[in-house]
Amino acid sequence: MPHSAIIRGHTRNARTRPIPLTACPLARYRTGLFEKAGETVAEMVLDRLRELQEADLELRGLQHKKASHDRAAKVQVAQIAKHQEQIEDLRGERLTARVATNEKELNVKQKRADIERLRAQQMQIKDNRQFQALQNEIKFAELAISKIEDDILSDLGDLEAVDTQIAEAEAALAREQQGLEDLKKQIEARKSDVDAEIEARRRRRQEIASALPGKVVDQFTRIADRLDGEALAPVIRQEDGGSFICGGCHMGLTQNTYVILAGHSDNLVACPNCTRILYLPGTGAARLRMDPYGEDA
Repeated sequence: MPHSAIIRGHTRNARTRPIPLTACPLARYRTGLFEKAGETVAEMVLDRLRELQEADLELRGLQHKKASHDRAAKVQVAQIAKHQEQIEDLRGERLTARVATNEKELNVKQKRADIERLRAQQMQIKDNRQFQALQNEIKFAELAISKIEDDILSDLGDLEAVDTQIAEAEAALAREQQGLEDLKKQIEARKSDVDAEIEARRRRRQEIASALPGKVVDQFTRIADRLDGEALAPVIRQEDGGSFICGGCHMGLTQNTYVILAGHSDNLVACPNCTRILYLPGTGAARLRMDPYGEDA
């Protein structure tokens, strides 16, 4: 079963070794922590840390809300870029098809001119065999023209379909651009309110943190940054009544961990697995007291 680690130094000894908070030293923070009757320095620190976590989570939530607005705008911008790229591809496809169609139309004109030339030659030829040879060339040219004109009709149908796709893509692009403009207006309208809320929560967090030892706040912040603001975790007694787990990572804790927290010693204890700072459910005089051997105290 894993053992608890003291917050100072993150030691993971086989046996929990409490480090007095006064060694930080923290006894001089007693006045700033608003001492309550019957509370140890550790209990006052934990009370404040729980307030700090609440303020920190509120601050992080607002910052996440603000960031989500920016992400939404970026998604919209990406969608617009996608539609613009699609339109450019379709226009390129249309241009290629149009060039091919123009070449076929030019080919038809050339073949018609060839037919006129062959017919003019027929008028000057007296030999029947030569006349028939020219007539065959004319027929081949006319067949080729018929085939090319069928291709042109098919190409024109494809061009019409591409034009429809371009029109639909342009309409979608216009909607996306309008949506982005609307979103930007909404973000701008909320920005001042959100910024004001963030600043108010930041001041509140600083106010709470100022009453705590700097080393403890630094440790709290490092854990909170790594675990999405959840730097504290309750010690939960299992249904069997004799075993305990960390409320953050749900890994087992020793009875010695509970003894340190339930006693009136000046110690902070961290989970050896997730490193969250542990506390007992309840606050101040209402903090839950349990017999580590399974019976309520």
